[in-house]
This record gives sequence, structure tokens and C-alpha cells, in this order.
Amino acid sequence: MKLLSLVALLWFCTMGEISAAPLRLSYSVVGPTVAGIWMAHEYGTFKKYGLDVQLVYIASSGTNIQALLGGSLDMSAPGISGVVLAAARGAPVLAIGAMTNRPPMTLYVHPDITRTEQLKGQTLGITRFNSTAHTVTTLILRKLGLEQTATMRPLGGQPEIQAAFEQKHIAGMVTAVKPRAPARALLNAADLDIPFAMNVMAVTREFLLKNPDTVERAMKAYIEAVAKMNNDKEATLKVLAKYFKRNDASFLDETYGIVTRFTEKIPRVDARNVSTVLEFEPVKGADAETLTPKVIDNSVVEKIAKEGFIEKVFGKSLR
Repeated sequence: MKLLSLVALLWFCTMGEISAAPLRLSYSVVGPTVAGIWMAHEYGTFKKYGLDVQLVYIASSGTNIQALLGGSLDMSAPGISGVVLAAARGAPVLAIGAMTNRPPMTLYVHPDITRTEQLKGQTLGITRFNSTAHTVTTLILRKLGLEQTATMRPLGGQPEIQAAFEQKHIAGMVTAVKPRAPARALLNAADLDIPFAMNVMAVTREFLLKNPDTVERAMKAYIEAVAKMNNDKEATLKVLAKYFKRNDASFLDETYGIVTRFTEKIPRVDARNVSTVLEFEPVKGADAETLTPKVIDNSVVEKIAKEGFIEKVFGKSLR
């Protein structure tokens, strides 16, 4: 009898492993806005919901979208600009959830720069043109009246930008990651009232149509991981330290504050994101009113919220 029970248990465990749905998921930045994805991977919520996730980092939103459309990925967490611009040009890509709807990015400069006017004639580092960093940096410069007088230099990814800042090849950068080198936080993008999702969960229309259950489980796993972040600081700090490869307590504590302040608990995509992107980079024949319902699909999040799942996993911290 005991032998039969053991065999049954082993069969059940094996079947569980076999039935786990493979999911190729990417993220486009090493920053606090994708911490929920890291948590879902490290804390095991993806596995809890029957997903065998292959998590990869691909710098640049545009590159992530290309991989998604090419079939190399199932889901991706790029910046909203990459999704909107691709959809505006006819790509069948959807934003189904938002990690943030406000950019928790800070304009860091060298300590000797104390006023925004001093950025005239200076160079700021960005990842790539048409990336999230490019968009937010441009919007900030526009708000400050410096769009025509400060320049931007594409450097690749966040590590390259940080290195260029440390070597003083650039005067500053707009980033969610505090520099290792001495720096002055000149302003925060969120304070300028710019509706812009740093990262969104994106899929193709075909993938959502053919795999609605997989997409819903992935979003539930992500949401539960965000709840974990809000309720378990110690566990979150360990994950942040691993992915940022930094152990200094002040950095991790500040980053945790950004994560819990800006990560959406109910990850609906704000419709205003579309007009923000198109204002920055117009696409011929595309207007925000027509494009918004084609590129933003909050149906999965709305279904999860309506079922009471989000309230259940967050508890009191949802308020």
C-alpha cells in the first residue's frame, strides 16, 4: 500500500512537471520597474501557476518587440513606446498590463551641476533612439525648454550609460537606477506629470487568442509577486541585490522605495500613454483615439480584478 502511494505521488509530481507550460519572457531594462517579473521568477509564483518560464534580458524595447513579433518570445516587458510605435505601423502587438504608468526616472547629473540651465550644450546618455530612456529624456528636456540645446548619445544599455557617467563622458542621464559615482538628483520625471508606462506586459494578438489561459496565469503570477514585494521587504531586497548586482544597503533601500511607490498594484495600462508616445514620435496615419483600443487590452487584468484575485493576494496593502 505504501509502495502504491509512493508511486502515485511520484507520478503526480512528474505529471506536474511535464504539464508546466513553457513561456519565453523577456524584459528590456535592469531597473526597478521590472522588479515584479524578477520576483515572480525568483519567488516561484510563475511555477506556482504552472509556467516554466525562460526569463531573458534583452536591452532596448524595439529589440524586444522584434523578438516578440518574430516568434522568439511569447511575452515581453518592453517600454510602452516600443509597443505603441510598432502597433501604429501595423504590428499585431498588444499591451495587456502596465508595471508602471508614471516614469519613476530621475535626472542624475554630476555634483557640480546645480541648475537645469547648466545642461545647455551638454550631453545626456540614453540606451538607444526610440527607447524608453530616449522618450522620457526627450519629454523632460521639452518640459524644461532644453530640447534644442542639450544633446543625447545612445550608448547601448544601462551598464554602458552608468560607465560613461562614471568616466564623465556624459553630463547626466535619466534613469531609475541611482549611479554608483557621486551624482546629484536634479529632478524626478514623475513630478512633471508625464503619463508614460516605463514597462508593460506585451503579447501578440495571436498569442493572446490562442493562449488566454497561459496569459492569465502569467499575469496572476506577476500580480502575486508584486503583492509579495509590498509585503516582504527582506525577500525583495535579496532579489534586487541579485539582479542589480549591488549590495549597498542605501541603494537597495532607495530602490525598494521606488518599487513599492510606483509599481501598479492593479496593472491596468493607462490609455493616455498612447497620446504621450505619438506626441513624441508621430506616425503617419496614426492618431491616439483610433490606435488606443487597438494596442491596449486590459481585459485580462479586468477579469482577474473582477474575480477578487488582486484583493485576495494584496490584502490590506491594496489600500
